[in-house]
Amino acid sequence: MGAGRRSAAAVVVAALAVPAMLGCGGSNKSATTSGAAAQNDPGPIPQHSDLELPPGVPDRPTGPAEGASRRVINGWLRALRHGDVERAAHYFALPSKFQNATPVLTVNNESERIAVNLSLPCGAKAVDMGGAGAYTIVTFNLTKRPGADCGTGVGGTARGAIRVAHGKITEWYRRPDQPGGQQQAPPPASGPAA
Repeated sequence: MGAGRRSAAAVVVAALAVPAMLGCGGSNKSATTSGAAAQNDPGPIPQHSDLELPPGVPDRPTGPAEGASRRVINGWLRALRHGDVERAAHYFALPSKFQNATPVLTVNNESERIAVNLSLPCGAKAVDMGGAGAYTIVTFNLTKRPGADCGTGVGGTARGAIRVAHGKITEWYRRPDQPGGQQQAPPPASGPAA
């Protein structure tokens, strides 16, 4: 399977193999760095990796977010935060693109759009949104989500670049927690290989 044609079903496999990889959480103001956590930090994603974002995905807003995009994103976040994964999934277009410390995945059907939403263990509220061309750059404050375990992510922040068209999310990309920061590789798998 080529990097550009990956199926979102791979998210479910990745979520089972590396649970921390798909965590929404980036920074957590109450978390402290332990020696073990620092040892497991894989560092920045190397250039030309399958985990690299496509060219042209912005990192910072350049102006205000469009009202229609804000409404779609807030509706999606509200559904996810309340644990209504099926409703949250319907905010994603078919097909759409999704990337969260994974290769860019193509979401082609109902089960895949549910899978990518299930892969997000936290709910979230948008605390900042700005526009950047066709994208909305969102800073999320992470919350608990019924039916999932956000763990230490609660209260932390994460950022994303989201493209909305015709009332649906067509692209969703995780951005570094700080503008201008480097995209981080997923943590190494622990325990037996799946």
